[in-house]
Amino acid sequence: MPSNNHPAPRRKPPRVGPATSPKIGSSASSPAPVVSAPQPTPLKPAPKDLPAYEFLGYLPESYGSKKLFLVARDPHILFAYWDLNAIQYQEAARAAHDGKIFLEVYVPNEGRVQQIHIWDSHKNWYLQVNRPDTNFIAQLGYYRHDGGFEVIARSGEIRTPRDTLSPNTDARFVTIPFHIPFRELFDLIASQVQPGEELAETLARLQKSNFELPFQARVPRDLTAKESDELLEYLGDEEIRRRMVGSFEITEILKKRFETMVSSGQWTSSAGAWVTSLSSPFGASFGKERGFHMHVNAELIIYGGTSPDAKLRIDGQDISLTKDGTFSYHFVFPDGNFHIPVEATSADGVETRSALLSFLRMTDTEGDVRKTGQPKMDEPLGRK
Repeated sequence: MPSNNHPAPRRKPPRVGPATSPKIGSSASSPAPVVSAPQPTPLKPAPKDLPAYEFLGYLPESYGSKKLFLVARDPHILFAYWDLNAIQYQEAARAAHDGKIFLEVYVPNEGRVQQIHIWDSHKNWYLQVNRPDTNFIAQLGYYRHDGGFEVIARSGEIRTPRDTLSPNTDARFVTIPFHIPFRELFDLIASQVQPGEELAETLARLQKSNFELPFQARVPRDLTAKESDELLEYLGDEEIRRRMVGSFEITEILKKRFETMVSSGQWTSSAGAWVTSLSSPFGASFGKERGFHMHVNAELIIYGGTSPDAKLRIDGQDISLTKDGTFSYHFVFPDGNFHIPVEATSADGVETRSALLSFLRMTDTEGDVRKTGQPKMDEPLGRK
């Protein structure tokens, strides 16, 4: 037992975790929370330098090539797109007498069919022309102060596709083995290829003539009895019903009948569409052509007045005035969207009055409706 002369030995304080103190209100003997040391973050591999071809820069808004392209979307609608930057557009607009840039579409040897006023924000335009199987040319430009049309860009000549039945009524069947590469397949029949013949055409001809090939060709088979009955029921034709014929004979009968109808005028091409006298595909026989039709068209007259001594221009052309200053202008008006500028300038050239007339014609027909021929005119009325 220690004596009163010697101090009592000190107790060591309890150990606590790093940078951690006991909570307030807990005893000193309470176990201290254990804090784990932070784990080092794994280093990510440094990104490799990208090759030069991975990023070639951002595409510019325009290359400034002044190129114009025209394509046919379908037999009735054209699509035009062009490459003209903002500076080029502004320069052309300043050079134009009215500050306007136009997209024009022409039929060669016929004349303009559409004119669109475009802005610098426009890069393309759809044009409804309703002219199947027709050649077109487009151009961008503006009217100079002398009245001439300055062409900025001109497209190549394109042609809209037909919207009529194809004159080729031949049906050819061919088996192409996809397990044989095309090069190997061509080498097998190279000696049999005729001038200008494609691979499928050569194969179809050889398979039809039972030429020996290293694969089995599927030759069109005859219809089964059930299929023949269903076809005859659909055709509803007493002539074919009375004759017990196979699929080949049915095809020949229909082909000869079609050729007879074309040669006799029962099927004729009019106004870009095939017209037939068939009243129903389920009829017992082909009816006679009734000949009922309608034809319609439209033209446009622009008229007005100004001072008798003024200078008047319509659509970039000088127009003569009557003694009292009135005028009229005859405009052939096909389907399309047109913007026609009218401008009058005082005799001393100080004052100008202008108007931009916009017109849209969209023709929708039903049945045999044809276009009335436009009257032949050397020059529109009012033009000098």
